[in-house]
Amino acid sequence: EGYRMIDTGIAHGTVTVLFEKKPYEITTYRVDGDYRDSRHPDAVRFTPNLSEDLARRDFTMNALAYHPDEGVYDDFGGIGDIRARKICAVGDPARRFEEDALRILRALRFASVLGFEIDPATAAAARQKGGGLLAISAERVREELVKLLLGDHAAPVLLAYADVIGIRLPQWEASLAPFGGIGRLVAPFPYLKAEPALRLVAFLRPFAQKEGVPLARAILDDLRFDHRTRDRVIKLLSHIDAPYAEDARALRRFTAGLGGKDALLLLSLHAAIARAEGNGEEETRIRDAAAGVERLVRDGLCSSIAELAVGGEDLLALGFPKGRAVGDTLRRLLDAVLDGATKNEKEALLALARAYLP
Repeated sequence: EGYRMIDTGIAHGTVTVLFEKKPYEITTYRVDGDYRDSRHPDAVRFTPNLSEDLARRDFTMNALAYHPDEGVYDDFGGIGDIRARKICAVGDPARRFEEDALRILRALRFASVLGFEIDPATAAAARQKGGGLLAISAERVREELVKLLLGDHAAPVLLAYADVIGIRLPQWEASLAPFGGIGRLVAPFPYLKAEPALRLVAFLRPFAQKEGVPLARAILDDLRFDHRTRDRVIKLLSHIDAPYAEDARALRRFTAGLGGKDALLLLSLHAAIARAEGNGEEETRIRDAAAGVERLVRDGLCSSIAELAVGGEDLLALGFPKGRAVGDTLRRLLDAVLDGATKNEKEALLALARAYLP
């Protein structure tokens, strides 16, 4: 009383209290009614009984409460499960997943991030009730999937539960067999840094072939990824087989096509793949290529027409007619720079351009 309150979820017994400019959510103990959309209760009933409130939680490790004078309330064995590094649904796991199917992906995410094992009964219910994931919003699925992929233990979770993820992403699961199986897909994960775009590219690697890229784009669109992330992942997938180690020209073109940051990111995936396959020679070659990319970036590699030391006005001054000839010549000059035929210096480029005068 006496503090500003915001009715953030009053229908579910939740208010936000502003105290010293910080928001605090306060929620009444409650019991949920039926869930007909696999996500939200149709109604709630408030209760003075803490155990009834804890009984509606997802997993035992999250069904804990604390009072500064009375200590921890643990009605469902959550502390024991935490010590055993186990993820167990509260009560009947099938019912918990019927109430909120997103809990299935949350279980996988917790396993990936924490390195916990999913209790066999909870895992069986996840497979049995996985169809409920189709009713969950794309945004919530995306959020859990990305957190799962970033976990230190993503590889064993993907290996064990590809079929569960495939319920929501059937095209991805169908791509695994032609690719060589889930084992091949996850092998590099332990050697990848936890960078979202990198882990997504590794996850979608079966679609790297030209005909598969549109399917990868469809998955990213279906999960409502923002355009910037989607386009970056698609660009990386499209360049995954681009030559880079043949010679200096190939490395310049590879770096120019992706930009230094993403070229290094993609090379780190190749290095992880080589390491997973035990190919030390290939891993060394990739490390050398990465060092070459860093040198190119440090030396100011020209990767686009906009970065050329000459522009359209310079070519017009040389006598080029306005129109297509200017654009075509600028592209030829960029190719010459990328091929190492000339330096990105104004006088050198103008001298070469004179040879292209119509």
